[in-house]
Amino acid sequence: MSTNNFKPFGIGSGANVISQADYEALAALTFGFQSGKASSAQINKALRQGTVMASVLAQFISDSAFVDVLDDGNTALVLSSLKSAVTGRLLAVKSFTSSGTYTKTPGSNHIRVRVWGGGGGGANTATSGQAAGGGCGGGYAEGFFSTTEITTLAVTVGAGGVNVAAGVTGSGGAGGQSSFGSIITATGGTGSIQTSGGGVGSGGNIINFTANISQGSLTPGVAGLGGASFSSSTAAPHINLKGDDGSFPGGGGAGGNNSYASGKGASGYVTVEEYA
Repeated sequence: MSTNNFKPFGIGSGANVISQADYEALAALTFGFQSGKASSAQINKALRQGTVMASVLAQFISDSAFVDVLDDGNTALVLSSLKSAVTGRLLAVKSFTSSGTYTKTPGSNHIRVRVWGGGGGGANTATSGQAAGGGCGGGYAEGFFSTTEITTLAVTVGAGGVNVAAGVTGSGGAGGQSSFGSIITATGGTGSIQTSGGGVGSGGNIINFTANISQGSLTPGVAGLGGASFSSSTAAPHINLKGDDGSFPGGGGAGGNNSYASGKGASGYVTVEEYA
């Protein structure tokens, strides 16, 4: 167990200190002790006020940074230990729904980055009474990184894939790739039913997720579900309505059924949590 040399003064039961009310009324709080003798109870109270807080702060440093806090006059070491003790607090969260530039907040030492690729749009068919499959979900990646060598980085947010109008045969558009610099990337989902069309996350040191593929047409006239991304849900098809758009972030759109359009893919997303 780490050592804390800073001890509170006069905290025992029945300690010789003046009451809090008398202390707050003491003129010395404003002007300091003047010529003459201050009572021991007044001095003890002043010492207790300062030493209790010093002891508590030192114990926080010791417990949080797992270091000895020594009364040896090395103020630089105590300050360094204090900085280590408060490292890890959340400073800011920066979210990107469109491409842009990440600029590091001063004092940030680490970041948690989450990246979703865009979802694919649902397919459709020109054949009356038939339906088509949904679009695949975008990939996802998540990591925790040092910002020592980062000042600014380009952020790319992939667009969702376009849908297909009623009465048109075609695959929906593919979702766009999202990335945080060259560190972490999530590809978009394809825009048609495939056995391996879900977007793929890469570069994450926490999670690299391959999104769900979409679903093909279930029966004549019933379109397929859109594939989900990480933390999003599947998009539902309808018989008498347009297929649902993909669930944000990164979900694939549902398929269309000739009479009604398919759903669009949801756009990607990038979030950056900054920590001291």
